[in-house]
Amino acid sequence: MFSHRRHGVAASGAVSAGAALTAALALAVPAAAVPPSRISRMTFVSSAGAFTELTVQAEDGVVNTQTNRAALQRVHAQWNGNDGSSSLDVTCDQGEVDLATNDFTAVGHVRGKLGDGRRFEGPWMRYDRAKGIAWTDAPIEIVDQGRTLRGGGFRYQVRTGRLRLTAGASVSEQP
Repeated sequence: MFSHRRHGVAASGAVSAGAALTAALALAVPAAAVPPSRISRMTFVSSAGAFTELTVQAEDGVVNTQTNRAALQRVHAQWNGNDGSSSLDVTCDQGEVDLATNDFTAVGHVRGKLGDGRRFEGPWMRYDRAKGIAWTDAPIEIVDQGRTLRGGGFRYQVRTGRLRLTAGASVSEQP
């Protein structure tokens, strides 16, 4: 298990002895000497004290201690707002976690649900932990109580649940 005060990566399920040894060596050996570790059924948790900000689960992942990144496949990520309840829930084909900053990138059929129940879909999304913003500049569709909101992107304040569509937002009513 990789651990740090602000985040951790845990492997649940099948982890080879070599991967476990590599993870242990990552703490004692310079990063240049440790090859990337492949981990199945991986969970990454970013927290501040007792507050869990972000949980990322992946079917498969490769942790690279040289770049301090985890490349993930078949991903589910969940963010909590200031009140501790789910603010954003995302699934995607691929993802990447920056282990130093806890930033996250989702790529490939990104589907999500905002804390207020609205659902969205798009090709990619990024989360900037320092700013607390999930965003994309790609075309996005958001379904909200019989309406479809379209925009050239969005900015979502994960901690407060505020959403802003960008670049040519439009609304269409469904019959």
